[in-house]
Amino acid sequence: MAIALRAGFENLTLTDYDAILEAMNFPADWPDGLLAHASMEIDGKLVVHDAWESRAHWDAFVAERLGAAMGQALGDRAEQPQIIERELHTMFTR
Repeated sequence: MAIALRAGFENLTLTDYDAILEAMNFPADWPDGLLAHASMEIDGKLVVHDAWESRAHWDAFVAERLGAAMGQALGDRAEQPQIIERELHTMFTR
């Protein structure tokens, strides 16, 4: 089942996000199972919205790529996001 994830970070900004992307070579090296990705800053805090083919794809991405990239880009400033997960009923893209 496809899922939507919202990841909110208390202490990270878009500058931090850009550093993480560079460490992952994203979007050139697109993660397996990622359907759509968006980012924004709300009240000075990083928020990321994703759609994934499954929770298993998200979990593999975190274990294999995201954690290491956050450590590389941010060092001891890396933090766990607050995650909101929902199953998708539909998702349309053009």
